Amino acid sequence: MIALGVISGLAFAYAGWTALSVGMDRHYADIHGRGQEPDRRTRNQCRLLGTLALIATFAVSVKLEGWTIGAVLCLGIMTAGALLLVLLLTYAPHRAIRFGKAAALLSVVLGMLWLSS
Repeated sequence: MIALGVISGLAFAYAGWTALSVGMDRHYADIHGRGQEPDRRTRNQCRLLGTLALIATFAVSVKLEGWTIGAVLCLGIMTAGALLLVLLLTYAPHRAIRFGKAAALLSVVLGMLWLSS
């Protein structure tokens, strides 16, 4: 059951980093074309959702391993999620949003399965 928690945390981290990156001008332009910028509402929504997803990553990690090891686990999971996003934004920026949305859905489903077991 620990695997479900770790995968859920990784999916939350990836979705959070994706949302935060879409809220930035440069990454938004990489995905939607040069010269495009997100409007204020989109930027604020992405920042809020990204922050909440990273907080959820921390919560999952602490629930898995407690306060001492959970914080370290959270940093590792967030680093792995960021690395996945960096590679995807580098080689296939148009897929980043689709994978981010799929990761958000997957994280919620796996998180519910993990908490119910």
